[in-house]
Amino acid sequence: MIHLVDTDTIGECWLNSIRMVMLNGVDFYDEDVKIKEIRGLVINVTNPQLDDKIINKYGDQKLIKHTLEKFSKGVVMHNRPFTYGDRIYNHYGVDQFEWLVNRLKQKIETKSATIGLLIAGDNSPNLPCLVTIDVKIRDNKLELQFFFRSQNIFGRQYANLLALVKLQQDLSQECHVDIGHLKGYVASAHIYEYDFKDANLLANYKDIQIQDKYYQCGPKSIRKDKNE
Repeated sequence: MIHLVDTDTIGECWLNSIRMVMLNGVDFYDEDVKIKEIRGLVINVTNPQLDDKIINKYGDQKLIKHTLEKFSKGVVMHNRPFTYGDRIYNHYGVDQFEWLVNRLKQKIETKSATIGLLIAGDNSPNLPCLVTIDVKIRDNKLELQFFFRSQNIFGRQYANLLALVKLQQDLSQECHVDIGHLKGYVASAHIYEYDFKDANLLANYKDIQIQDKYYQCGPKSIRKDKNE
């Protein structure tokens, strides 16, 4: 079954995605940690903006800063096996951001301004959760679509979406068009058991302070990672 979250803002998308997973998610395990999981979450945000009042109020600002840096060009994180910035701006020596811009400028109606972030045959335990980014210009607006193989909805989705909106804004400015919808598909949309209580509180607009707990409470192999 495919579940759809269709909202105006990325903050509303985050809250509705939390509700969707908590209500419809199936109990499963990521190693030794219980999760609720939806296999197939479709997202549509009609007015994506970096300045989002819900995320400003509830989001972990340290995580947001870290995620935006992880998506940035030229940022080196010695404690990470890769950054999304590496995969976007220097993937085997190719600046995929510039490649997208050039493709869109050469043919504004192109259907093939699409980049991948995986490395074929990579057997690393740390693979990108964000796998594909696609952009199209329609009605003089740049629409960004994405595919996540996996996404931690409560703990990470809001930061991921902010980073994608930043990328969408940068592409729009380079192409001299407005921003359109932000759309995507998440193959495994999940929430970890250690976040269940806070997820239910946030879904009901309770005043809570979120702190990312993934490296403290996540799966056994992650907790063992001394680099985080």
